Amino acid sequence: MAIEDQFKIINRLQKQILKLEPQPEQWDKEYLERVKIDFTYASNNLEGNKITHGQTIQILKDFISPKDVAVSDYLDILNHKKVLDIVFENYTAEQITESNIKKMHKELMKNPAQWGDDVYYDPGKYKLFENRTYRVDGKEHLYLAPDEVASAMGTLINETNKALKNIDSKKIEKHPLHVATRFHFVFLNQIHPFGDGNGRIARIFMNLILLQHGFPPIFINQVDKRLYLDCFTKEEQKEGSMLEFMADRLIESLKVKRKHLLKK
Repeated sequence: MAIEDQFKIINRLQKQILKLEPQPEQWDKEYLERVKIDFTYASNNLEGNKITHGQTIQILKDFISPKDVAVSDYLDILNHKKVLDIVFENYTAEQITESNIKKMHKELMKNPAQWGDDVYYDPGKYKLFENRTYRVDGKEHLYLAPDEVASAMGTLINETNKALKNIDSKKIEKHPLHVATRFHFVFLNQIHPFGDGNGRIARIFMNLILLQHGFPPIFINQVDKRLYLDCFTKEEQKEGSMLEFMADRLIESLKVKRKHLLKK
């Protein structure tokens, strides 16, 4: 499907939702809790967390600690939900600033047990050492050097906030999803500013942008994981690949939100 057609569907679904819910910032409690649980499970699952969706519900809703789960996985789930509680409590007033990003990271990664043995424990602070990953094709991908992070993050934050002041949902390049996707890609694929927890923070702030503009959060489920990871390489080769992927995910979330509203 062409990107133009994807955005036509997105805007059409959003109009339908606004008719059912004229004030999208007033989330009902049931939907809000479901979003927090699903988002927490999906985002941590992408990072290799072994806790199942059912166990996530046990931890966050029923306050039950499942047996035989890794302490690090358990803490990842708890802390991610705490960050979402902060974001959702007053998301219309949350800002994309360096201090806010660091604050969220500090809360997300506050327990030493969450950090790998080979990663320097430093929650809320930019990385001290180079970090890298390996693509699905086995090729090494090196992120920005530590001494370049502060400047790059300042540029990304300024550009993102400037773009958010000129939002126009009728134009793809000015649509909230476009701004959110670009922030996510540059933060995660190019800068990778922290020693650990980068993916979860990138997705939290991507969804914060969507929430502030009346869109539901998007989730990247296990079935989409390979497609998602492939998009980082594809985006480097063909600009717009990540946006097409995120557009499909937003369409899914909009349909879920519309179905929920129709049941009320």
